[in-house]
Amino acid sequence: MTRMELPSAVRDLLGRVKMRIRRDSLAYGILLAVTLAIVVFWSTTALDAGWFLLQRLELPVGLRAILLAILLPSAGWLLIRRVVYPVIRRVRDVDVALLLERRFPQFRDRLVLAVESSKGIPCDGPLAQPMLQRSVSEAADLAGKVQVSDVFETRAIKRLAIITAALFVATLIPALLDPGMVQRWWNAFVRCEEIYHDRTTDIHVVAIAQPGDRRVDFAAVNDVMTYRHPRGADLELEFRVPEGGPADGVEWIVPERIRVDLIRADGTRSRTYVSPSSARGFRYVVSQLREPVELEVLAGDYRTRIPWRVDVVDTPGLDTIELNCEYPEYTGWNQQRERSLKVTGSEIPLPVGTRFELKANSAKPLQAARIVTEQFEVSGDRESSKVILRDGRTIESAGQPLVSKDGTSVIASLELFGVPKPGSESAKDGQKPADQSSATVEYWKDGRLRIPSNTSLRFFLHDEDNVMSVSPETLRVQGVEDAAPVVVVQLTGIGNSVTRRARIPIAGKVRDDYGLQSAGFEFLVDDETSWRPRPFRSTPAPSATEFDLARSAEEPFEYFELQPLELSEGQSLTLSVVATDGNPSPGPGQTRSTPFPFQIVSDEELLSVLYTREIGLRTRFEEVIAQLEEIQKDLQFHQTVATRVDGAGAGAKDEDRISLMTCATRSGNNLRRQTNELTSIVEGFEEIKRQLVNNAIPLHNAETMQAGIIDPLKRVSGEMMGQADRAIGAFRVAAMEKQASQSLVSQSSAQVSEVILALKTILESVRDMAEFHEALRDLKQLSDEQRKIFEETKKLQKNQLFQDLLK
Repeated sequence: MTRMELPSAVRDLLGRVKMRIRRDSLAYGILLAVTLAIVVFWSTTALDAGWFLLQRLELPVGLRAILLAILLPSAGWLLIRRVVYPVIRRVRDVDVALLLERRFPQFRDRLVLAVESSKGIPCDGPLAQPMLQRSVSEAADLAGKVQVSDVFETRAIKRLAIITAALFVATLIPALLDPGMVQRWWNAFVRCEEIYHDRTTDIHVVAIAQPGDRRVDFAAVNDVMTYRHPRGADLELEFRVPEGGPADGVEWIVPERIRVDLIRADGTRSRTYVSPSSARGFRYVVSQLREPVELEVLAGDYRTRIPWRVDVVDTPGLDTIELNCEYPEYTGWNQQRERSLKVTGSEIPLPVGTRFELKANSAKPLQAARIVTEQFEVSGDRESSKVILRDGRTIESAGQPLVSKDGTSVIASLELFGVPKPGSESAKDGQKPADQSSATVEYWKDGRLRIPSNTSLRFFLHDEDNVMSVSPETLRVQGVEDAAPVVVVQLTGIGNSVTRRARIPIAGKVRDDYGLQSAGFEFLVDDETSWRPRPFRSTPAPSATEFDLARSAEEPFEYFELQPLELSEGQSLTLSVVATDGNPSPGPGQTRSTPFPFQIVSDEELLSVLYTREIGLRTRFEEVIAQLEEIQKDLQFHQTVATRVDGAGAGAKDEDRISLMTCATRSGNNLRRQTNELTSIVEGFEEIKRQLVNNAIPLHNAETMQAGIIDPLKRVSGEMMGQADRAIGAFRVAAMEKQASQSLVSQSSAQVSEVILALKTILESVRDMAEFHEALRDLKQLSDEQRKIFEETKKLQKNQLFQDLLK
């Protein structure tokens, strides 16, 4: 191996070439990196500008992040490959020698041989060494003549430098004119900010919610600006350009119109262009919105980055209303009735004076509520409440929230009080409802709201979705005033003329809403002004709501005995039934029945009155007999017709058959009318008989009427008239079915004849009693005439005596 020292000229040439290689590579790498950076800058800027021009939006952050993820490794690789690596890489002398050999062919491999010999080269033969020395020497001579500038081609670097300079100037000038351009690019593609464009228009949106045109802002829900809207209501939005501007001294630009895109749940869109409704505002309305939607707005260079969302929710309402009542003690309802009530309609009646806890259960959680009445308004939330009176005064209901802690119920404590009606006793006396002089005390007392009778409570609800009810839920609390007792009574078996030994039967019923305290008779004699009481024999049970005037099951009435009063003939009596309830405020209610006036008469006068009634009954009785005789004649006439029809059989004349049917129908109807009339006549005689008994008339009169008139009449009207009606009914059926009817006509006529005969027998008894009463009437007339003569004689005697005294 032969190693020769590398000549200094060659070493110097190689060093200078290496240095030039590093310098040119570094310059080229830097220029290439700058050029590519400027190209990337303008490409991404153009992409962003085009996107913003079309969409008025920043490029999606994801896309910019992907670009950044691509550009950063590419830029790093480019810097390492084109800038760092050429600087730090080791260039071998052989490589440089080969480069120079290609550039300068005159070296004829001498330069490579010189570089190789410096590292050692085998030399075989005596001539090898001299030849090697000669080649190295010639290479050194040629190396001294080589200029490094002649080694490299610089046109590519110069061309790249020109391109880089041009791009740099093209970038620098816009950057100087728009200083924010580079910062905007930096924010967009390096920092990947969501918003980096400076806009000249901005839009704020609020919902105009009802009631009261409330301005409700959209709230962030899962990073989406959301507004919850009541289902079925009109959606009204106001888009407004705010005051001020993006910078000091710069105002936001108000566009001529804005574009609103409504995106439905199924993806369909509807686009609307909205003109200004005010100087800086735009109103947009969607009628009866029933499904969730999204909204995109384009206004000038502003556009919603994420669509605003409108969720549709149910309007708050009440599911149930429950009352826990404490009734006034006098009603007895706290022990007799259920105190927890569930309201099933829009109205509930309660006794005046009832205290109750109201719990209105909501279908949605509430944040606040209001209860509005004609007298006051209660508003509150889960922490507190306040009462605002109509005169403007406010009562803070400390520690008493209007909404339950969980927001599911509206709770309130109330008391129902009554208002005196015009014309009532308390109104006449000038009284007012308790504590009415103080509005604060009147409607808020002892931690409880006081409401007058027949108050409508209107519930306005505000739920957690910030939705308020437009139409209130209404509950009318009807105050039931404790009405005075109801007295329904009537006389039975007595008239207005009575004897001094009479007992007056009164039948009827007394009722009260919550319970009677007492019931009894009250009466006046002659011109008395103060009612005198007399109790019933059977008094009402404590707190009884209904009482029948009855001494026993056999005596369904109460008696008022006259004999203890020791009245005289000619006196008068006024009788009434009085009932009192237990209402302590404003005082027990009392009801007096219609007064019954009575005149005290003698037995003869009473019999005379009853005789007049008997005459009327007898006249009606005779008319019944006359009608029955007409029926009998009609039936007897049609016996011959029936015989003729039965004999003719199927060949009977139609007129005869029609005549039979008409006779049967007419006779049956008339017979039933007379039966009703007989029943009424029986009742009339029974009334006379009861008056005889109740007026203590000697029993033989009543017993005679019962045995001779009433009992026979009952038998005729009930049994005999029924038999006659059935016989005529059978005749009518036979006539209609064209069957043999002659025997039925004869049987009907016989039955009616028996009735007539029985009634005529009874009529004789009536006439006999009438003769007796006529004798009594004549006797009464004689007695009256005798009394009249006696009175006139006394008067003449007094006048004569007075004249004698004057003489």
